[in-house]
Amino acid sequence: METFLYKKIEKTPKINVWMAYPAIESFAMASLGYLSIFKMLDSDSELYTERIYQDTKNTVVPVDYVHAMGFSVSFETDIFNIIKMLKKYGFNIKSKDRSEDEPIVFAGGPVLMSNFKPYEDFFDFISVGEMCCLKPAMEILKRKEEFSRDELLKQLSEVEGIYVPKYPKKTKITRDNLNENIFYTPILSDKSYFKDTFVIEIERGCPKMCNFCMASWLNLPARFVKFEKVKEAIDLGLEYTNKIALLGAYVAGHPEFERIIDYISEKIDDGKQIELSISSLRADWVDDKLISTLVKCGQKTATIALEAGSQRLRDYIKKDLTEEQILNTVKIAQKNGLKGFKIYVMLGLPTETDEDIEELVNLIQKIKNQTKAQGTKFDITVSTSTFVPKPHTPFEFVKREDKKALENKINYLKKSFHKMGVDFRSPSIEWDEIQAILSVTCEDLSDFLIEVCEAGGNLGAFKQLWRKKLKNEKSDNRKGNCASMTNFAKIPFNNIEAPAWEVVDCGSCDLKNKRQKELCF
Repeated sequence: METFLYKKIEKTPKINVWMAYPAIESFAMASLGYLSIFKMLDSDSELYTERIYQDTKNTVVPVDYVHAMGFSVSFETDIFNIIKMLKKYGFNIKSKDRSEDEPIVFAGGPVLMSNFKPYEDFFDFISVGEMCCLKPAMEILKRKEEFSRDELLKQLSEVEGIYVPKYPKKTKITRDNLNENIFYTPILSDKSYFKDTFVIEIERGCPKMCNFCMASWLNLPARFVKFEKVKEAIDLGLEYTNKIALLGAYVAGHPEFERIIDYISEKIDDGKQIELSISSLRADWVDDKLISTLVKCGQKTATIALEAGSQRLRDYIKKDLTEEQILNTVKIAQKNGLKGFKIYVMLGLPTETDEDIEELVNLIQKIKNQTKAQGTKFDITVSTSTFVPKPHTPFEFVKREDKKALENKINYLKKSFHKMGVDFRSPSIEWDEIQAILSVTCEDLSDFLIEVCEAGGNLGAFKQLWRKKLKNEKSDNRKGNCASMTNFAKIPFNNIEAPAWEVVDCGSCDLKNKRQKELCF
């Protein structure tokens, strides 16, 4: 069942739009960005907008009557499902092959904002701005019957925040005003991965600006929704559900976060049943009130991202946390009734040594000893990923660590944490390699990605076809590298004078360059 939290309007549509999510329906209905775009389009009386998913069986709008098709892209590997969906509905996969009668295919999301180069041939236009840039783009698309496809693309190329591959030029990321348009779940669904959960984005970006973090560097400046707006959103959500989630990269750092938590706590004290969840905690922003409120709301565990085990490495990556803060956070959490922590750590960070890994083991042992001494059961799970360089961050040109070295570190941690009784979740190094390749590649990979998709779109297909590709193609800046996916993913790209992603101005270039000089890159 679905519950719309906005008023549906009568339609006199000029065009039909399929808003597509390249995954199953349950994931789509849990994506605040995707649903927010759908709400914006659906609130326009001149657009008929239909949601389409990977597992959609039947559509309301027949294929021949679709004028535009948009994709929300959250992950690099979404591209395989995008290719499959275009093929499923009989549309040409590449923009250059589409006829006048085919829909204008567009896409947006953090992956494309960061680096669209490997995928640009698939899309007629790409939204590298935030949602606000789609409004003027839709006004142009409404006139699809008046202009040729090429004329429409020329007009779209003039919209700030819109990039048209056929008419390339530098464009700037446009920013949403979160206080004019607060983002919260517009449609509650029992099919959502987070069933009937009302998500509120209370902030966007992060002022801490860790050197590896794309969420910080792509979303400058960090923006916070005013307390009164958050309060209104909470009241709206509670009219329909008791499940509230606060979303953001720096939720607990919201300047009015204490007031938000107090407001929710007061609701609970007045007898309101609320299940509250927070995307993640920070060790420097945890206190008794926050944890006790989470526990009152039924939360049993929480997530905290340490990224690195040693103080030296945390300082180097600009993860501004001390060991004292970390241990104190665990103490507060356990004292106030939480039953466990999931701790995120990144392996293979720049300058990481075996000593840093040993200090990670020592830190987790200290946490384990402390929780045991407090006398109540407190579970610790360590979840890891491997470092992937991301465009627009100070670490964009950093070389990935060797696969064998990463495997050795993972095996060592697995054994060490097993002895402690700590649950350890290891990453897929090879999938992280694929993410690294797609993140920082400065060339078009459309033909290769289509071939991978046709071969199954899985890890084995990617590896096999990548070996074939590098045997047949030698680009100048990668000459002499053997045809292995691992070695390609390790290549530092600092020999490229102007990487492809610099066509997008995210407003942080000067600060990023300054940080890179400080790091001696």
